[in-house]
Amino acid sequence: MGKILVIEDEALIRESICDVLDLNGFEVESEPDGEKGLQRAFSLKPDLILCDINMPKISGLDVLKAIRADDELKHTPFVFLTALSTMDDLRTGMNLGAEDYLAKPYRNKELIAIISHQLKKVEDLKNIEKEHSRKKLNDFKVKIKEKSKGFHDSLNRARTVQNVILPSDQKMNELFPEHFNYFLPKYSISGDFYWAKKLNEVTLIAVADCTGHGIPGALISMAGNISLNNAVDQFGLTKPAEILTKANELFLDFMNANESNVSHDGMDICLCSIENNSNLIRFAGAKRPLYLVTKKDNFAPVSGVDNYSELNLEEMALYEMKGNNCSIGADDLSFHVEDRVFEYNKGDAIYLSSDGYVDQFGGEGDRKFKSKRLKNRLLSIQGKSMSEQKDALAQEFQNWKGDKEQIDDATIIGIKL
Repeated sequence: MGKILVIEDEALIRESICDVLDLNGFEVESEPDGEKGLQRAFSLKPDLILCDINMPKISGLDVLKAIRADDELKHTPFVFLTALSTMDDLRTGMNLGAEDYLAKPYRNKELIAIISHQLKKVEDLKNIEKEHSRKKLNDFKVKIKEKSKGFHDSLNRARTVQNVILPSDQKMNELFPEHFNYFLPKYSISGDFYWAKKLNEVTLIAVADCTGHGIPGALISMAGNISLNNAVDQFGLTKPAEILTKANELFLDFMNANESNVSHDGMDICLCSIENNSNLIRFAGAKRPLYLVTKKDNFAPVSGVDNYSELNLEEMALYEMKGNNCSIGADDLSFHVEDRVFEYNKGDAIYLSSDGYVDQFGGEGDRKFKSKRLKNRLLSIQGKSMSEQKDALAQEFQNWKGDKEQIDDATIIGIKL
């Protein structure tokens, strides 16, 4: 029913009060003077204090002042117990913040009534505060829900806008009759994007990975896409290294238009031109590789292919051609990419990707997937159609990730030549 602290210097009165309260179900503690009473109040944190006014060492009025000055006890109900009947003494106590008083001699029924009334007031106040807090919390939840809906609506709208820069499924199918497009943004919108163009007998395809993901990454992807389009459409470039070099210049001009706000964001990219008449592929990469899968011993480099690795599985081999160690968005002096040219045969396959797939944490030990595992997986699914390959890679990613958070946008495009 509540913890009551009784502070009374007369032992018989103190013991009598404690007995009455105990019989009525209250938890009671007592002290014989104001000094000990204060110490017990600070340690006990009672639900109500019943205190005599006139006591040795510290008076009841001074006890009340100390209680009201304490942050943890200042709202504790305080009832004076006094033999004084003058209005001055009572008024002083009430002005200091006492809730009520009980005059000696008192009746037991009156004692219980006053204490029960004060404790009920405290309980009612707590219930009001709880209801007020609950209402504020509900109002806050409604506001958050409204803001969240607005935010998600904005994201969905942004995704619609961003999708405009991505080649449509119809266009991708026209350019690459046998291909798959595994595109898995971390959020609704992505810092990854893919890009494709047809120029006479040359088909260009790229996968780009911009700084960040979500809204910041998506904004940078728009700048990257514009730079690629302008490099081709305005400057008539067709070779990947030339396109990336010009795109880097245009990207820097766009991102650093305000010299007082220079951006250090950029994008890594794998760009290929497929020359149908000559069965040649030109590849240039800014920190992104290109994978070629062909029959074993069938790789035919033409020029610039001096940095590659080979992985074999039965009759097939995967060749990884490294990109140059620079990113779009680097300054002119540090940016340098070269074309790597090689022949391809009908039935070969190439794979372009961002780093989101291989950097995903998961599996036993919560470690990165890594490129070696991806290359082995690509070799192991060569007997499947491109659609089946996409399904296999998607399942592999989900199995590896499990219930872990996706850390980045993930993109892989596979093309059968």
